[in-house]
Amino acid sequence: MIESLKSCFFGGYNKMDTLHAVDSLMNEIYQLEQAISIKENGEQYRVPPTTGDIKIRSAAWGGFAKDDVNLFLAELRGKTAELRAKL
Repeated sequence: MIESLKSCFFGGYNKMDTLHAVDSLMNEIYQLEQAISIKENGEQYRVPPTTGDIKIRSAAWGGFAKDDVNLFLAELRGKTAELRAKL
């Protein structure tokens, strides 16, 4: 798993858009973990909505490296799919 996102001098992804995407996926993971915990306790649970496609604009300079961001978001999406399979 990627521990940090590298910045690049020219290009890359917009930092605010990237952080919003990461936050959205982390929130979905948290909600899924909560639903799994509730399910394991035998209570009724609600399946959280999916985050869906997140648009991330490119930056002219000073953005996050696209390869790092794409890999990290793919890992987070994989985690959401893994958790959804448990519900």
